[in-house]
Amino acid sequence: MRIAYMSIEFPPRIFGGLGVYVDEISREMVSLGESISVFTLGDGTLKRYQDMNGVEVFRMYPVPIRDGLDIFFSSQTLAWGEGLRFLVDLISLNQLCAASVMENGPFHLCVAHDWLGLLGGMAVKREGIPMIYHVHGLEVGRTDIPNPQLVALEKKGADAADLVITVSQAMKQELVRLGVSSEKVRVCYHGVDAAFFNPDRADAKRLAELKERYGFAPDDIIMLFIGRLESVKGVVQLFSAIAQVQAKHPRIKLLVVGKGSLESWAASEAKRLGCVTLVTDFLGGEEKMLTYALADLCVFPSIYEPFGIVALEAAAMGKAAVVGASGTSGLAEIVKNPGDERPTGVHVNARDPNDIAWGINLALEDLDRLRSWGENARARVLEEFTWQKAAKRTLEIYKECIGSRII
Repeated sequence: MRIAYMSIEFPPRIFGGLGVYVDEISREMVSLGESISVFTLGDGTLKRYQDMNGVEVFRMYPVPIRDGLDIFFSSQTLAWGEGLRFLVDLISLNQLCAASVMENGPFHLCVAHDWLGLLGGMAVKREGIPMIYHVHGLEVGRTDIPNPQLVALEKKGADAADLVITVSQAMKQELVRLGVSSEKVRVCYHGVDAAFFNPDRADAKRLAELKERYGFAPDDIIMLFIGRLESVKGVVQLFSAIAQVQAKHPRIKLLVVGKGSLESWAASEAKRLGCVTLVTDFLGGEEKMLTYALADLCVFPSIYEPFGIVALEAAAMGKAAVVGASGTSGLAEIVKNPGDERPTGVHVNARDPNDIAWGINLALEDLDRLRSWGENARARVLEEFTWQKAAKRTLEIYKECIGSRII
């Protein structure tokens, strides 16, 4: 099959889990003998067309037609302020991507990744190409005050798509609550590169150097948070839980790695608490791998998390995790609770700092048990969360879409 991906992110322009997913899954699809073309945004320095490990990449350089468009926008859209420029840029990008798909076809299928690729995806669908809407997240979970126009666009895209793929059972239920038919939604988990995120690759000397650079003592117990510094990731509640953890485990240190709108607040709180190290620098792949290896326990107390690729990376590194599991949480499907036959961590209510503290303290009660949970976590990754498995399942859905044309 020739398959077109519409994604605003693709290497080297990666900002989050979406870009990682499109990169990994496209290469795995090529390894399965499929033809993948990614239509994405350039930045003025990258080639317009490039073959990257067998994946065709078409990069668009839109010139947004902004002047006068505000006449046609609603008062709600105009209230976006500077965000309106992003919307106009996005419209231009999607127009160019759709035109490029038609020009460089024929394609058997178009996959629109998140709402950012929906306008182009719906355009090529109108031209007769089957379209899958791949939902990595929804507006209702991205903010405390969802934009009703984006919610409406996501619903319209799901209605227009032949099939909808999403990343967890929790997200499938979220789509159903949005009004999407459950018969139309397929779940396919992400994967992780378990050969790269492998504890055997963590050299003891480099780990000792990293520990010293972060200012940790040899006998410190290190708890790691990696993620965006945003309220939806449970950062505020995590910081509020630290005092209760430190009361039982005085050697505990929290390493926080990420950037976001809460950076200034996090820096101030880290200074006040004294046991928190904040790192806002970008971590390259090797340093990220070593940072996971440095941790005794990972904590991802997301209030809303469609999937949670950081939990997979931690698990691949043989690390147990305490995760937010109430509400919409793909983390709850990755991490197995202590009551499971093969536990890999602890589920908590991420809205409650007391519950986060309870979960962390439970995990730290027995460090030998904690290490065994980490071993279980890596074994589970190798069984359930490889990119090869994700690609094969995804390909089954693609073939179903082309065969069935569910409307």
